[in-house]
Amino acid sequence: MTRKTPSAIETAAAELDRLAAARPALLSHCQWLRTLLPDLDTQLAVPESLLQIEPEHAKTKLQAGIPLLRGEQITVDAKMFRRHWQRACATLEKQQADGVAAALNAAVQNNRLDAAGLVSAVLAGQPETVRDLAEELGLDPGLTTTILRFTLFPIITAIEGSVNSLRTSVIWERGYCPTCGSWPLLGEFRGLSQSRFLRCGLCAAGWEVPRQWCAYCGNRDHEQLGFLHSEGEDAKYRAAVCDACRGYVKMISTLYALPPLNLIVADVATLHLDLAAAERGYSNHF
Repeated sequence: MTRKTPSAIETAAAELDRLAAARPALLSHCQWLRTLLPDLDTQLAVPESLLQIEPEHAKTKLQAGIPLLRGEQITVDAKMFRRHWQRACATLEKQQADGVAAALNAAVQNNRLDAAGLVSAVLAGQPETVRDLAEELGLDPGLTTTILRFTLFPIITAIEGSVNSLRTSVIWERGYCPTCGSWPLLGEFRGLSQSRFLRCGLCAAGWEVPRQWCAYCGNRDHEQLGFLHSEGEDAKYRAAVCDACRGYVKMISTLYALPPLNLIVADVATLHLDLAAAERGYSNHF
């Protein structure tokens, strides 16, 4: 009898269950994300949302340091955006009924937060615009950007999958994503060689970078570059820190590139590194 291969959603859900069992403090976060997994699946992206970019145009943009999606017209189904946003907010509100998620949901349903405007700001490399708008409306800026990322994830990740072959002929030596321009969610030390790759949290793109190098300021001085890690975790989870700009990127060791949904799970599994870095005065740009 042939054994059925687990789907991407099933694999990510199982990993979240293991994480919640091992670290009860993450239970509510894992439960929320587990509920959202079906909405994060890239299969939701419709064909008309994908882009066609001419190879020469793509090469010219990348050589100039311009992400592939910068300046391109991205169409997002407004009804699907509202539906996924609403589910993310409603699920969170059930877990913590403090009105914060409910306010975010109302802002989108009442058009105080406009889907098209949010997408344009993110792809223009202006995430601060989203945060500023949230603050003006009395909303939680951090939660606004998180739910926006989850809402856009399946669409932008599917688009990345359709255009990533355009990047193969160009070396990308920058800290921001070559596809959508976002800063990395985390990074991977892959395989036996432990080559270093950065991973985008909006489109799941991955790109190889030097091991001794700061993604934010380009610093290569080994005396100003180091790692933070919890006791016994240095072989699996670390935060690469730079004392020149006080930036950090979480790093995990893996044999291969994490699938998109598992990338989000890995971000939850390494939340303790975010806290440790913040306590020491480091910050990321994501």
